[in-house]
Amino acid sequence: MKSIFRSAAHRLAWADLLALLARRLAFIAAVAFAIVYFCFLGVGLRTNSLSTGEPRSVWAEAGPALEDTVGFFEALLRGDLGYGLENVLNTTYPASWRLLLTGVGVAAVLGVVAGGLAAAWRHSPFALPTLTLTVIGISIPSFFLALLLQVVDIRFYQRTGVGLFPAYGISLHRTQSLLPSMVAPALVLAARPLAHITRVTFVALSDVLERDFVRTARAKGLRERVVFWRHALRNAGVPILTAVLVSLRFALGSLPVVEVFFDWPGVGQAMLEGIFKGDAQQVAALGLTVGVTFLLLTLLVDLLYRWIDPRLRASEEGG
Repeated sequence: MKSIFRSAAHRLAWADLLALLARRLAFIAAVAFAIVYFCFLGVGLRTNSLSTGEPRSVWAEAGPALEDTVGFFEALLRGDLGYGLENVLNTTYPASWRLLLTGVGVAAVLGVVAGGLAAAWRHSPFALPTLTLTVIGISIPSFFLALLLQVVDIRFYQRTGVGLFPAYGISLHRTQSLLPSMVAPALVLAARPLAHITRVTFVALSDVLERDFVRTARAKGLRERVVFWRHALRNAGVPILTAVLVSLRFALGSLPVVEVFFDWPGVGQAMLEGIFKGDAQQVAALGLTVGVTFLLLTLLVDLLYRWIDPRLRASEEGG
């Protein structure tokens, strides 16, 4: 009898998972259409207003933008990516995500370590300076940090004759210069995510370390390292994972400024160039690529919640 109930519970869990996937994919499709539509609408309004010298009515541009959006997706369904989307997928998109994943990856590792140490030593003098630095890190604008980093590099070069890193310019065809040129923009992108992840990790672990199951694990004689990494950190995984996703949004928001500042040929810089040139196809392709990628990452995190959080797994197994 128990096996029958367990089998029924697993079927219900899979049905819930498939329903979640169907809802999220439908939502992604609707948002993708809206992204492309507003890209065409915005670029059309700007281009026509500049050409006529008078503000263009939104209603006058709404119809042509809808036609362009429908044509864009019809071509996409036929397998015709167009030059704009094909160029994005081949060049600018990989460059941007290489930079984003480097920055957020470094921030995630250092943030979890720093936040974990601050939580483990929360009653020591180490915790307060760490939290103070997180407030400063979240508050500093990306352009100011980028400017500060370049000033430091210039002053260091003036004193020593050696540059810390290439402060400006990158060619993706010169693989030997790719990693050094990534250092400065990756550090700028990692600043706010590092501060946010550190603070969330500190708060989440400080709460978990005070719970009864942690005290029980210690009473059983488990090593403090095992209690921390195997029990406490895993139970704090959901807010930390959420912080990493939110940090990715921080980095995405800073990306255009960082790419323009350091001349990194990625999505952010290409989108700004497309807006200034009035290239609606390029802007729509860039917006669609970034938007869909972010929504798919959000879906992936929602699915990971079911694996990381023991309470969600228990609720699924219990029906």
